[in-house]
Amino acid sequence: MTDHLEGISYRKLEKRRGVNKKKLCQTVNYLTKSFKNNFDITKQFLNQLKYAGNLVLDGKYVPVKEIVSTDILKIFGKIPKSRKRRKVVRGKVLIWGADWPNHDIPNFEFGDSENGFVFDKYFYKLKSIGYPLISLTVDDKAEVIRAAKRYFPNCVIQLCVKHYLAKINKILSIRNIRIKINARENQIEKLFSGNESECIPATRFYSIKTAARLFNEISELRFKYELLLDFQEIIISILAADDYRIAIIRIESLEKYFWPKRFKMAFPKQHKNIVKKLMADFRESREYLLSYLEHPRLRIPNTTNLIEGYNSQLELRLSSIRGFESETTAKNYINVWIIKRRFSKFTDCKKHFKFLNGKSPIECAGADISNVQNWIKLCQI
Repeated sequence: MTDHLEGISYRKLEKRRGVNKKKLCQTVNYLTKSFKNNFDITKQFLNQLKYAGNLVLDGKYVPVKEIVSTDILKIFGKIPKSRKRRKVVRGKVLIWGADWPNHDIPNFEFGDSENGFVFDKYFYKLKSIGYPLISLTVDDKAEVIRAAKRYFPNCVIQLCVKHYLAKINKILSIRNIRIKINARENQIEKLFSGNESECIPATRFYSIKTAARLFNEISELRFKYELLLDFQEIIISILAADDYRIAIIRIESLEKYFWPKRFKMAFPKQHKNIVKKLMADFRESREYLLSYLEHPRLRIPNTTNLIEGYNSQLELRLSSIRGFESETTAKNYINVWIIKRRFSKFTDCKKHFKFLNGKSPIECAGADISNVQNWIKLCQI
């Protein structure tokens, strides 16, 4: 079971254990069924756990074989094989969150989609154990915000600025524009990266002429997409401000000077419409985008990078087994994987989380597991 949880393929396990894939699946399913629920582990150490209350939450698609209903019988479908694991009917969604300062995962829920019912159940459980939810960092989902406010009306909501900027860049098609500009800037850099004094006059003249052409092309691109590029830069400057006061000043500049003046200028109508739409979206979202600046003492994370990292780790395990035969086996497997993650020591934390290395998430949250020799036995029913 432990090997399976580490993501080793069934083929390697078959060779190592000398048993077939079907038997291995049955063994793993039997053992994962014998574990306590992750939430029960949290309750078991509840009197020791000292959560900060800065929760980072997200959803993760889990491939599960669907059941196709007909008038006569139920037929089991196929497990989706998409490398991107797109959110289709055949699958479930894992809702989970981590306490940001210690990275521990107190609870998770399993559902058909990222809907209000699943979020409601998630926050109800956190409320039942007295989790001190101070802030909630999520990507842009109205359902999760409503559910959180239902049980924790005073919690501060922070939208992930990384997701928000990615959304803006996608609508503006900034990536393609930047690629064109950067390609020409790199060509210019290559022209003069060597020792110019060693170049013969003809080569130097060619380099200067080529560079002039590339500069002109860059200028034309910047002029053509000036409105889109400038809008992106000012939004980035707002979200990356050093403090809330500076962010507000930049917002006032955007509203009173940038947009009124630029709207009157002869930019393409299509670009104006795009920026107008994004301006309305920013006005609607700004309350939740600047929470980390407005409440600096709460130390609110402004991205969901923490839980996205856990998503990536889990995806490596899921890709090695492709999917699950049923919701029960999927939930049991993920339950054990999360428990294992909580008891595994950090080794690669960097920057201001470097101090977590050498400890497990549940230890970092305050639990004393110094006498725990085998986490598997501790967590089995």
